[in-house]
Amino acid sequence: MLELHGRRRSNYFNAVKAILIENEIPFEEVIEPVPPTAAFLTLSPLAKIPCLVTEQGALTETSTIIRFLDSAHPKARLSPADPFACAKQDEIAKFMELYIEWTARRGYGALRGEEISEETKSAVGTALEKSALALSHLTDFEPWACGEEFSWVDTFGYFMFVYAQPSARANADMDLLAAIPGAASWFERVAQRPSVAQVLAESKE
Repeated sequence: MLELHGRRRSNYFNAVKAILIENEIPFEEVIEPVPPTAAFLTLSPLAKIPCLVTEQGALTETSTIIRFLDSAHPKARLSPADPFACAKQDEIAKFMELYIEWTARRGYGALRGEEISEETKSAVGTALEKSALALSHLTDFEPWACGEEFSWVDTFGYFMFVYAQPSARANADMDLLAAIPGAASWFERVAQRPSVAQVLAESKE
């Protein structure tokens, strides 16, 4: 059986966990402590999470794990058969990771009560405004990120916004979801998926 290693406060860990649950792929959850154990470092040398342990070995990097699940579990139908539609999924997911989550991450310290410089706050706000506008040209979120069908991109994207939304508020007084047409209602719809609701509930335990 697959083993998903990580911590429940990690949005990337939770994204993969929710995708596994949504697609009914059996797995065992293994919570890793901080600092990492020597055993975990043999699986993930930089202690990166999530880490998926398979029969063939361990995998890190969320996008790599998702592609493995897509190939290893074709019945789950994570990706469409059409090459362009499949590439469009990857494009939208990567955009939300690089230009929403990573940008907002610069200000995550504010969510932990840390002092963030005005320069950093300004940079985060400016970059997120540009990213919000650009993302609105890639998807209208009606009803889902990639069109009519719910996909792994919706689950993954949801967890890219989980911390980015409060970071935008804390650092730039910005309602990030409201700045992207359709995103706020989409975010609420994804949160109602049983798989996502389960992961969110367990992340608070």
